[in-house]
Amino acid sequence: MQTSTTPRLPSYSKGFTLIEILVVVIIISITIGMVVVNVSGNSDEDLVTEEITRLQQILRFAHEQAVIRAEEYGVIFYTTGYRFVRYLEDEDDWEPIVNDKLLRERFLKEPLEIDLYIEQVPQDLFDSNKDDPALKDDGENKLATIASEDESNISKKTAASARKKNPPKVLLLSSSELETAFELRIRIPGSNTEQFLEGHIQGEYELSSNDD
Repeated sequence: MQTSTTPRLPSYSKGFTLIEILVVVIIISITIGMVVVNVSGNSDEDLVTEEITRLQQILRFAHEQAVIRAEEYGVIFYTTGYRFVRYLEDEDDWEPIVNDKLLRERFLKEPLEIDLYIEQVPQDLFDSNKDDPALKDDGENKLATIASEDESNISKKTAASARKKNPPKVLLLSSSELETAFELRIRIPGSNTEQFLEGHIQGEYELSSNDD
């Protein structure tokens, strides 16, 4: 009599290995982190907090660089953003800081806006860099091809004159101090959502809100 034999299947462990568990935990952690980031950035309050906290940290970094390099830095604020410049003593002029990932020109997320106060006096700000005569003239000069040396010198003087029309109102001195104290507000127009950043003469930057 012929007996049927059932093929024996290889046996597998019913449990999970430690590596598999760790992989699952990591995936879950990343997923939760992504959800938290997305949710936390949705409200108006979170948007204002994100921008003003970033500005606080960038100002601290810029001021540290001014001290380390023994240079005078400035910040030019617009209603919708800001950019950094450095002082050229030999030329008595302000030079835009370029090729710096942290101190690059920055634009606020819509609909955020900036208000700036120097010694409690509100400052007139251009809406954006498009209205800045310094950048307008610099752009025109870069596009123009100038053949003669005399014309080139005239072009440089024109650009320097334009930059002096909108000098930085906030100066980060190499002594680690500010030239003058300031208060800056980032807000959402038409709402009560706003937060303040105070720059103290000692070179300290402190956050506050309208509830303080």
